Amino acid sequence: MASGSNEDIKETIRRCVRDEMRNFQDGRSGVQSLINRTRSLIRTATYSTAREMEDDIMDLLNICLTSTYFQYNGKHYKQLHGTAMGSPVSVVIAEIVMQNIEERALSTCRQTIPLWLRYVDDTFTAVRHDEIDAFHNHLNEQNTDIQFTREVEENGKLPFLDCLVSHNDNSLRTTVYRKPTHTDRLLDESSYNPTSHKATTIRTLTRRAQLVCDSTDSLSDENKYLHRVFTKNNYNNDFIRRNTHRPTTTTETNDTATPTTTATIPYIKGMSENISRILLPFNIRVAHKPITTLRQLLTNVKDKDEPRNRQGTIYKINCSDCQASYIGETGRNLTTRLTEHRRATRKGDVSNHIAEHHRLTNHNIDWDSAQCLTYSTDYFQRLTLESWFTNLEQTPLNRCQQLPAPYKRLIHDINITNDRKRTT
Repeated sequence: MASGSNEDIKETIRRCVRDEMRNFQDGRSGVQSLINRTRSLIRTATYSTAREMEDDIMDLLNICLTSTYFQYNGKHYKQLHGTAMGSPVSVVIAEIVMQNIEERALSTCRQTIPLWLRYVDDTFTAVRHDEIDAFHNHLNEQNTDIQFTREVEENGKLPFLDCLVSHNDNSLRTTVYRKPTHTDRLLDESSYNPTSHKATTIRTLTRRAQLVCDSTDSLSDENKYLHRVFTKNNYNNDFIRRNTHRPTTTTETNDTATPTTTATIPYIKGMSENISRILLPFNIRVAHKPITTLRQLLTNVKDKDEPRNRQGTIYKINCSDCQASYIGETGRNLTTRLTEHRRATRKGDVSNHIAEHHRLTNHNIDWDSAQCLTYSTDYFQRLTLESWFTNLEQTPLNRCQQLPAPYKRLIHDINITNDRKRTT
């Protein structure tokens, strides 16, 4: 049996992409050849718009890969190597680059490679013992910015992703693999999370055991281990039993079934479960989202923009001489929007509600007290929030979309509560 080696990418793929994009005219293989291959794919596409916009698509791709700016510690920087982290195109380009390196390496290597399996940047490879070093060096020669590390099997065992692969008598066996630093800490039963999240925790791990363990004995051992872990995280036996994954046979689906809509709502214990039950008959599936997470409480990795410089805001501008106020929304920042409102007021723009109020009453606008009420990068969320805050005002200057009746009832109750507070 050939020995296995686990090749793990050491350097980030992004750096390779960015560097090779700067060498379009040098004739070297790399992103240029990948773009040429993409062009050929677009030419054969069935969508006429793709063929018509081929050059524009290539230009946009170039912009996405070369215009990488970010803010750190109050200063702006340009990323010189790699694609932007979190950019949707980065994943695609990284996979294209890996495929290119993979094809070139396997087609030119002198070693016999009976097995090559890759998932993103992890590969599982079979190679002769005396050829491991040569093959490893060959992989690293494909691109100096992408270097593979290796892990060779020990005692006939080699971890790959979440599997522990072992071989004996020319056969491969698999079971679940956990790193030595694993702590058995799961989502605790007492956590302020929906019951569905806790059930999914048990269902996911038991399903993984059934998929990975290839023998009855290893599956039995894994299930016993999981039961101890679930108990340690305060789940009772009945809850574990009810939510353990059970394999089902695949049946034909009815394509004419009513489509299901998914609604994501903040999780409030007791209320969210009731909302889920109410919406279920209408084929609306509810996804619960925790209001506050440990990530929000413990991490602060990004610079915080000044409130007026943050994009996607719902804001409020007051009149200095009366109770009138203007509630607005913008996908840009408040500083930019205030500049536009000031300009419209100076010019007497009748289409601007603030300018029109100033023209009709000669009242002064309190620009300095303009404030950001909340933020959202979603346009439709901003429209709803704008309507919400507008309906809370006694004398709003702006017009907005109508809120659904349940929201109006809630606003009515809030206004009554606020009036009582003012009189006490």
